[in-house]
Amino acid sequence: MSSDNTSTILRLEQELPGPRFAQLRKQLLRIAGSEHSLLITGPSGTGKSRLAKCIHECSGRHVEEFIEISCASIPAQLLESELFGYRKGAFSGAFKDKKGLFELADGGTLFLDEIGEMPLELQPKLLLFLQNQRFFPVGSTEAVEVDVRLMAATNQELKAAMRANKFRQDLYFRLNVFEVELPPLKERRDMIPVLAVKFLASAMEQATLPRFSDAALDQLLTYDWPGNIRELHNVMLRVATLVEPEELVLPEHLPVFDVEQDDAPCEFEWSGQTLAEIERCAVRAALIANEGKRAATAEQLGVSEKTIYNLIKRYKIEL
Repeated sequence: MSSDNTSTILRLEQELPGPRFAQLRKQLLRIAGSEHSLLITGPSGTGKSRLAKCIHECSGRHVEEFIEISCASIPAQLLESELFGYRKGAFSGAFKDKKGLFELADGGTLFLDEIGEMPLELQPKLLLFLQNQRFFPVGSTEAVEVDVRLMAATNQELKAAMRANKFRQDLYFRLNVFEVELPPLKERRDMIPVLAVKFLASAMEQATLPRFSDAALDQLLTYDWPGNIRELHNVMLRVATLVEPEELVLPEHLPVFDVEQDDAPCEFEWSGQTLAEIERCAVRAALIANEGKRAATAEQLGVSEKTIYNLIKRYKIEL
């Protein structure tokens, strides 16, 4: 394996760590080396922009520009000129030519975030570019040819948008040469410790980092993270501010997570046991139900596997 491939794989492993993404990383290695368009889907905050930039950095275009724009952040009447530029006199206030993002990204990659928000009337112009790598600036009858790889992302269901006549079917199939779906963070909890350490290291910029207590790690692993990776990143910024490198990260260093509670009444009937006895019985019962498998027991009880190991040792649980 070449050194270029090795560094590319390591870069992809930083974005998508863990064995469950091994096959996806292999696919992305091939996708990065291609020139085809890419559509990244998934809920808000799952790292779509980060992955697009990673693929650009792993591609043959990495020495050129990676330009990103959110189609939802620019008013519809301005988005066309922002993307494609305009010529002098095209409209009131156009006193000179202006290059759009497609021209500025020539040789590199243009990433259109929230592509589902692109106005329907502007979509044919994007389709024209995807068909022949050229476009018409606003106010011009002369086409401009560029060499740009296009990536797009959305948290919307584009097929539903097509059925509602809000997104063109032909544009969807042009964009969707490759599609990568990023699941919410709660569906890839094994990534949470890896990403937490990564974000903490980035925020603190030190070789020595604080360690997470079992209780703090349990909170990170059992929370559902509605804000996904973006929310985890912000929590680690908080931790980096409150905790010194030689200290331990404790639950009080974390925000008070808004964990949804089941509204059903508690069916537990206390019969005089101590809390330790209740905990021991609960862990032993879960272990029996899961045939002694610690990982399954931990998932059922909403704690880490390390916590289950420590509880077995503490209470000398035997099956």
